[in-house]
Amino acid sequence: MSATPVARTTSRHETLTPRAAVAMFGLLLLAYAVNAMDRMVFPVLLVEVRSEYGFSLEAAGLQATVFALGMGLAGLPAGRLERMFGRRRTIVAGTLLFSVATALTAASTGFADMLLWRVLSGVGEALQLAAIITVASSAFPARRGVAIGSINMAFAAGSVIGPSFGSSLMESYGTWRAPMIAYAAIGVALALATLLLVSPRLTEAKAAAGVVRHIGGAATLLARNPLVLAAIIVLFGLADFAFIGMYASYLREELGFGSGAAGFVVGLSGLAAFASPLGGHLVDRWSPRAVLALLNLGVAACGCALFLGSPGMAWQSVFSFLFGLFASSGVYVAAAGYLVKAVDAKGVSRAAGVFVTCVYVAASAAGLLFSSLTSAAGWTTAAMIQIVGFSVAGAALALALRPHLFSTTDTSGDHS
Repeated sequence: MSATPVARTTSRHETLTPRAAVAMFGLLLLAYAVNAMDRMVFPVLLVEVRSEYGFSLEAAGLQATVFALGMGLAGLPAGRLERMFGRRRTIVAGTLLFSVATALTAASTGFADMLLWRVLSGVGEALQLAAIITVASSAFPARRGVAIGSINMAFAAGSVIGPSFGSSLMESYGTWRAPMIAYAAIGVALALATLLLVSPRLTEAKAAAGVVRHIGGAATLLARNPLVLAAIIVLFGLADFAFIGMYASYLREELGFGSGAAGFVVGLSGLAAFASPLGGHLVDRWSPRAVLALLNLGVAACGCALFLGSPGMAWQSVFSFLFGLFASSGVYVAAAGYLVKAVDAKGVSRAAGVFVTCVYVAASAAGLLFSSLTSAAGWTTAAMIQIVGFSVAGAALALALRPHLFSTTDTSGDHS
């Protein structure tokens, strides 16, 4: 039996026009935005899910973030699948798996099968996300940080649309299942559109020799900078996904917000992720020590404001937005961009997989850990430990990075 052929890479000399490349990349980002629609609406639906199934707060917290376990477990294999089958096929397969699992969540009979579908949806998202990060880095090498930032901007679009549109669908149809089924159908349609409309000349692009050269970066992921970044990413995953998974429940159960108001406030944190290209610009221009330290401290400050400050809607709205600015547009984008730059050109796809694994394995436990801390000590103490404390630890670790060992890009002759 012959070995599976490796997908052919495409030189930038066989390039698409810039407009076509951006349009096709935009379609990939649109497909990724559907993930955010589900990720951000499901926590808003947790009150109804808990009521129907009788889940405890801890069980609901696990359901809210367990998709990240699937993402984490699939992160490293995703890089290998990209090399075996090609990035476009990996993106399509991941989008389809995510969409089908989302639809099956609505058909769950109890805790166990819902948990399975949430995990499988995470596997699908990992395949999709790791491949899109690799496409962004390879197809737009002179703008790696900004291209990776645009991925998170797509997440922002889905984050803004997801909670409000999902709440509207739930109220219109009288069931939390309506948004899940709708988002699954949109995902399937976009997977088919990707297969038909996105060219391998974009997804399988490889920088041509003599046009773009990657200089420096570690030859192994076990070097100092990649390992320090991995630790920062784990801490960030635990902090950020505690917020993503449980903040809506805090608003509704502790502060008395309705589903619509909670969806609005949570959506503002996603709106802030529209600034993600700015976070990518920081990656392209500034030292990882300063950027990651300051951004993590910003996350910690916002966590203090949300859980120690006023319970009013205006206050919560402002600091939810700022939390998203520092976390989603900031640490998430910067950590991904710097991890890609921490390795040499051959390690890019593996670095993308490691990023997905680190952030989402941590995230898979974030909801359960936060809800357990909340049950034991209350919402405020849980937030001070997990959101604020872990962010401060990440800021301290950033000071251990060695900026001169990160890769740089020689783009003489490149016009992307």
